[in-house]
Amino acid sequence: MKLTITYKDQVKCLINGLTSQDKDMLYKEFSVFIPTARYQSKFKLGMWDGKIHYFTLTNQTYVNLLPKIFEKLDMSKYEVEYVYPEQWVNDPDLGNNIDEDFFAPQVWYKGHRLEGQPIKLEDHQVKIINTCINNHRCLISAATSSGKTLISAALAKLCQPFGKVILVVPSQDLCLQSADEFKLLGLDTGIVGCGLREFNHNVIVCTWQTINSLERRTKGTKKVRENPLSAEELKTLKSGVISLIFDECHQSKSSEVQKVITETFKDVPIKWGLTGTIPKEKSEYYCLLTSLGGTAVEVRSHELQEKGFMASCNINCIRLVDDAVFMDYEDEVNYLSTDDKRLSYIANLIKGIADTGNTLVLLNRIVTGEILERKLNDLGADVVFLQGSVSIKKRKEQYKEVNEVDNKCILATAQIASTGINIPRLFNLVILDFGKSFTRSIQSIGRVLRLAKDKTSANVFDISSILKYSRKHFNERIKYYEDEQHPYHIYKIDNWK
Repeated sequence: MKLTITYKDQVKCLINGLTSQDKDMLYKEFSVFIPTARYQSKFKLGMWDGKIHYFTLTNQTYVNLLPKIFEKLDMSKYEVEYVYPEQWVNDPDLGNNIDEDFFAPQVWYKGHRLEGQPIKLEDHQVKIINTCINNHRCLISAATSSGKTLISAALAKLCQPFGKVILVVPSQDLCLQSADEFKLLGLDTGIVGCGLREFNHNVIVCTWQTINSLERRTKGTKKVRENPLSAEELKTLKSGVISLIFDECHQSKSSEVQKVITETFKDVPIKWGLTGTIPKEKSEYYCLLTSLGGTAVEVRSHELQEKGFMASCNINCIRLVDDAVFMDYEDEVNYLSTDDKRLSYIANLIKGIADTGNTLVLLNRIVTGEILERKLNDLGADVVFLQGSVSIKKRKEQYKEVNEVDNKCILATAQIASTGINIPRLFNLVILDFGKSFTRSIQSIGRVLRLAKDKTSANVFDISSILKYSRKHFNERIKYYEDEQHPYHIYKIDNWK
C-alpha cells in the first residue's frame, strides 16, 4: 500500500493511505489531555473531551511527529511517498562538525571570568552544536548555566551565511542581555522590540511577545507595553529567515509562543529549541515536540558540577512551623504573603544571608516584595526590589552592579528574574513560598550556578511554611531536587514567633 505524506509547510503535513485501523490507532495514540480542561465549561458540558488531537480524523499531523508515528505503524506494509509544496525551502548544508576552537582566534570579552583567554568550547557544547548541525529540528536539554547563549551564538554563526537568524527569548531582560553577548562574540546583531527596530542585521533578537504583538493590537488587548509591530514590520522581520533559535523554550507551552513557531515562522526550515528544563507534563511537552522536534541531547547540572564547569550548591530548606488554619488556598497565600510578623522574621533571615554575599530573593507577589524591601531598608541592607513596572534599563543596571559589590540584595518577582538572567556573582538565592512548578524551581536554582572569578559554590535557601498547601508544594520541590541530584537539608523552626 502507498502511504503519501504531503507537506503543507515545514510544520504540518497530511498522511493519506492509512488503513482505517491504523488511522483510529494514531488518533487515539496522539491525543493529549489538557489538565486545565476540567475547569472549562465546554468540558463540563460534555462538548469537548479535553484533549488536543495531534493526529486528526482528517489525517493532519505534525512533521515532527512523523518519527513517532512510524514507530507505531507496521511500515513493512507501506510504500512511502513524500510530496512537497512548490515554495519549499530546502535545508542548507551547515558543513562538517566543529571542534572546541570554533570561535578562534577570538578571546573572552572584558568582565567574563576568563577575560582575555581564547574562547574554547566545552565538550558538552561541542556535542550539542554538532548534534544540531546534523538535526535541524530538535530540542536540546542543557542545564541552566551550561552556556546556552554561547551555543546559540555558534549555531547562529553557522546559519547566517544562508539567511537571517532570529533568536527568540521569553523576556525583555534576556533580549538585551543576549544581544549584548552576541555582539561581544562578534555577531552582527540587532534587537526588534524593547523600543528598538533594528532589522538590518544578520541576527535579530526579540521576544515572542514582540512577534505576536500585531495580533494583540488588532484584538485591542491592554497587555502590549510598547508599540506593537505593524504588518509591514512583521513582514520585514520574517523576510529571509533561515533559522529560528528558541532560547528557554520550555515557555513554549503557551499557545502564543507555539504560534510563533507553527504559524508565523512555519516556512523556516531550521528550528532549534534550547532549555534547561524539559516539561514533565505531557501536554506541555507535546507543544515543544510538535513545534521544535524531539529531545536530541540532554546535559544534567550534576554532570557539569562534577566537571567543575558549574558552581556546586547546597539547598537549605527552612520550614517555619505555624499553627494557623485556613479554609482555602487563597487565604493561606494571603497570610504567607502579607503577615507582618512572619515577614519581619524572614527579613532578618534574608539580612543575615545577604551579609555573607550578593543575594537574589525570588518571590511571587508584589506586595511581599514591597513589605520586605521596607523591612530590609530598616535593617540597613543594600536592597532593591525589581518587578515588571521597573524599566528594563534600571533592572539591567542593578544586575550589572552585582559584579562590583559584595553584599547586595535584589528582591525580584519570579516572573522577571527566575529564567535566563546572567548574574555570575550571586552567592545566595532565596526562594520564598515558591509553589510546585518544576520548571520555575529548577530554573531559579540555575541563577546561582554560574561560576565567577571569586565563586565556585553557592547556597540556596528554600523558605516555606508547614501549612496545608505550602507543605504539599514543598514536597513536590523536594522531588525535583532529588531528580536533579541537588543536595539539601531540612531545618524546622518552631520558635520563630
